Amino acid sequence: MSLPPPRAGAWSREGLRGYALHVGPLWCDADGALALRIEDRHTNITGRVHGGMAMGLASMGLAQAAQRAARPGSRATLLTLNLELIDSAQVGEWLFTEATVQRTTRTMVFVTGGLRSGERVLLTASAVYQIEAEAPTRRLRASENMALHPDHSVREPVDAFSAHVGKFLVRADEQGEPVGGLQVHPECLDARGGDEIDAGMVLMMADLFLGRRARTLSGSVCVTVGMGISRLAPVRLGDALEVESHTEGQQGETLVVSGRFRVNSLPVFSATSLWKMVEKK
Repeated sequence: MSLPPPRAGAWSREGLRGYALHVGPLWCDADGALALRIEDRHTNITGRVHGGMAMGLASMGLAQAAQRAARPGSRATLLTLNLELIDSAQVGEWLFTEATVQRTTRTMVFVTGGLRSGERVLLTASAVYQIEAEAPTRRLRASENMALHPDHSVREPVDAFSAHVGKFLVRADEQGEPVGGLQVHPECLDARGGDEIDAGMVLMMADLFLGRRARTLSGSVCVTVGMGISRLAPVRLGDALEVESHTEGQQGETLVVSGRFRVNSLPVFSATSLWKMVEKK
């Protein structure tokens, strides 16, 4: 049984859906803050919290705050999200999201925040959301499922969190470069409900496949220092999402890798990441 967070407030596990339910157990308080006690399944190969888990948790906290700031009957839809990973945490530690709405206009919400463990800041983040009319959930028929490329094979998970999140795929393109794949299933969907993918799942894919390129290029174990994503079009339940990565440059022990996400060749997300080499493989 999951213990409630060791912090004052009315904490509940009700109301969270999709990706939040899948990667948890997460807790939410009356103000929209989220909490997670790190378990083995949330860790990377070093036994510390996975960067994809940490970034996803922070992004969900920002989205909760943006949604609360949007006018009734509307939805806050992500435009851009930027995160910097400062520190890490181990199994047994509690993580708490922080989010502050900096400004709300008729059509946009600007939010800053991050992630803490006790007094330590683990991650800082900022995001911009667009306020749109709440759309009815799109019901996907079986015939509408989009097929992934037939050359995809299962990407074997290398750590506990990758195995927990779900089945990621990979194939080689015409130049022999790896392309990551994911069939969007219910556990990938927005923590607030609806039929769009949660930004946390996009961040996880970026962390996996952009990180792979950083490791291959450098010949080193690499850790995520920063990640930024921009939403260009919706990604919905049943879509076949692919991501390709590109090396943008290297300076000393840091590398910049970008990613392009597509559904049926349509650009849906872009990503830019910063990696630090920590040791040779």
